[in-house]
This record gives sequence, C-alpha cells and structure tokens, in this order.
Amino acid sequence: MDALGWGLALGLAASISPGPLLVLVVTSALRSGRRAGALTACAPLLSDAVVVAVTLLLLDRLPARALGVLGVVGAVFVVWSGVRTVRDARSASLTAPPPPPDRHASQGSPPRGTLAAIPPRGSDDSGALALRRAVLVNLLSPHPWIAWATALGPLTITAWRTSPPAGVAFLLGFYLTLVGGKVVIAVLVARGRRRLGDTGYRRALTTAGVLLVLAGVAMGVEFATYGM
Repeated sequence: MDALGWGLALGLAASISPGPLLVLVVTSALRSGRRAGALTACAPLLSDAVVVAVTLLLLDRLPARALGVLGVVGAVFVVWSGVRTVRDARSASLTAPPPPPDRHASQGSPPRGTLAAIPPRGSDDSGALALRRAVLVNLLSPHPWIAWATALGPLTITAWRTSPPAGVAFLLGFYLTLVGGKVVIAVLVARGRRRLGDTGYRRALTTAGVLLVLAGVAMGVEFATYGM
C-alpha cells in the first residue's frame, strides 16, 4: 500500500470510530446545526499541529531500526483499536434514549459504545465555541499522542525518508478522510438521526474496525524488517 493509501485508509477508519471528538461532533450538530458540527470536525486540523510537530521532530532523530520497533508497537495499537471498534459496534447508537441515571456513575459520562444523552437542538452552543471545546479536548486527550508516537508518526517519517512527496501525501490523505468523514457524520446527524440510523452506523463501525485490523497487520509486516 502506498503512502496516500495508508493515509486515506487510516483516516477513514478513525473518522467514524467512537471517541470524545465524535461525541462532540454529534452533539454540536444536534445543538446548533451542521455548520457547528462541521467546524467541530475540523478540530484536528488545529489541535494536531502541536501533536504532529512534537512527535515528528522527536521521531526524526531516531535510527531506522528504532522506528521499525515503534512501527511494530503501533501496528499492535492499530489492531487493538480495530478489535475494540468491532466490539463497540455491537451496541453503538446514535438514537437510543439515555439509560436511567445511576447515582454511582460519574455525571456526564455516556455509556461505552453509545452517543446517546445528547442535549436538544437549540442549546446555546455556537460553532466557534464548539470548535474551541473540541480543540481543547483533542489536545488534552492521550489518544492522538499515542497514535502519532507509535503508528502515524513512524509511517510519516518512513514515507518522508523514502520520498518527501510521499510523506506529504500520507498526511494529506489521513486528514482528508479523518476530517471529511466526521463532517459527513455531522451533516447527516443535523438532518435527522433517522437518516443515519443505528444499523448503518454499526455496519460502518464494523467495516472501519476490520479495516483497522487489516491495516495493522499489514503495518506490522512492513515494519518488522524495517531498518534491518
């Protein structure tokens, strides 16, 4: 698989996987419409600038074999993310009503694998405010740092060392589908929950999970002998 293909595949899978940013995209779309949801989906373009710059500067100083080891670790992380995505797809929901409150549960935490408990449309939440919140959440979340330190970073560096245009192609492909996929979800949700549907969302999640597992296996094979 070439650098652009890696970027497109990983970005697409990441765009629909459950996580804090996807929850913010959905809630913003339901509260303030598709514009707010789409702006929230663009948060990685701002927050990841710091993450990408720091990780790439550090990884670029590593020898090829060290990058290979990190790449294998990243492959395991990608496979694990895929398996978790497939597992969560069984109960993932955009439309299910929130469960009765649990006095022992932490407030404001939706159940695992669901995007329920969404405030009604009309809440005071402008697109700019939603974007700022999403940027902060994404910047403070450990997931982008782990992903870039173990999987995305080594892929970018190895592609760049092979050919600078390949490294750029990987980044462009990844963020094109990462942001684009979340924008599509925001538009669909803003038009109405039924148009997206739990069944379609679960199928999409399962497909994304399988794609991640396959990509992780291919990545592990590729990095296993890198730098030897």
